[in-house]
Amino acid sequence: MTHSTDSSRQVAVLLNANARLVTDKVKRSLERIVPRANLFLSHTKEEALDYVKHIIDNRYATIFSGGGDGSFVHLLNLARDYLKGKKRPGEAEPELPQFGILKLGTGNGISSFVGSRGGTRLLERSLHAHHLDTLEMSLIERNDRIFHFAGSGFDARLLKDYYDFMDSLKTPAARKNFSGLVGYFWSGLGKTVPESIIKPDRGEVRVEIETGDQGFYVKHTHGRDQAVATESTLLYSGPSTAVAVATEPFYGYNVRAFPFATMKPGFMNLRVLLAQPVSLVANMRDYWNGTYRGRGVKDFLVRKVKITYEKPTPIQVGGDYDSLADSITYSIFPQKCKLVDFRHLAHLA
Repeated sequence: MTHSTDSSRQVAVLLNANARLVTDKVKRSLERIVPRANLFLSHTKEEALDYVKHIIDNRYATIFSGGGDGSFVHLLNLARDYLKGKKRPGEAEPELPQFGILKLGTGNGISSFVGSRGGTRLLERSLHAHHLDTLEMSLIERNDRIFHFAGSGFDARLLKDYYDFMDSLKTPAARKNFSGLVGYFWSGLGKTVPESIIKPDRGEVRVEIETGDQGFYVKHTHGRDQAVATESTLLYSGPSTAVAVATEPFYGYNVRAFPFATMKPGFMNLRVLLAQPVSLVANMRDYWNGTYRGRGVKDFLVRKVKITYEKPTPIQVGGDYDSLADSITYSIFPQKCKLVDFRHLAHLA
């Protein structure tokens, strides 16, 4: 759902000063277009938290930030935890601030969702616009943490292999050359995919919703996608390559990994990936574009889901490796997140 907000209300720009893409050139550009009182460049986690507290306490209308999806999830939870701490007994949880996501990260799915492609250029246009369109995005909660996508199995293993590979590089030049998509391909095709072929790890998983809750499966007939109510609380039981959830379509690098994330408001797209990794590589274009409709994926729309593995399985949250777990419960968070919709600004000179 799209709304409009008054852009003349006070905005804050909060960035991690240590991030690779927050260069001296970016900092100079920000200092040119953003008033000093509205610009916050954090150098430590503690400083970032202090800035979030200041921004919320001083009622800034919108927080513009940059970085990857993991950076957004971190900022989102800093704001949520601080607001939750201010809540008095019996009161509803305070409303989250509005966010503007600048594309300054390596693999930023949410920037594709909101049409953020110009970094500081779009920020400048936003600051001069009379009104800003906004999108509402549902959020997912697990273990008192909120986010917009997560997964377990192959995708989390791929991320862990990528970070291990990047940590193994000894020089800044090497880390720069392999950062992002090149590194993902190098570590994925060099380690994750071959290992999955030599030692297949498609453990048994059970995916179910609660009794009394309504879920939907996505049915593909005659070129149409349709949400059909499920008849059982058990959605799937058997081997899987990955199980993932999201409330926006993109995984990063414009990969449309969750094509049904906005199909039904208030629901998350649950994807059970059955295809083996070698099949993913063979059908990469269709998976990348979100047009794959074969037997390799089962799609559902749910509000709460429990995923039980036969053994501990790696999990990623917001594109960052999280932990190992054999039982995972995801649920839709009661609040939606408001995001600046940059798409109407992208064509402006």
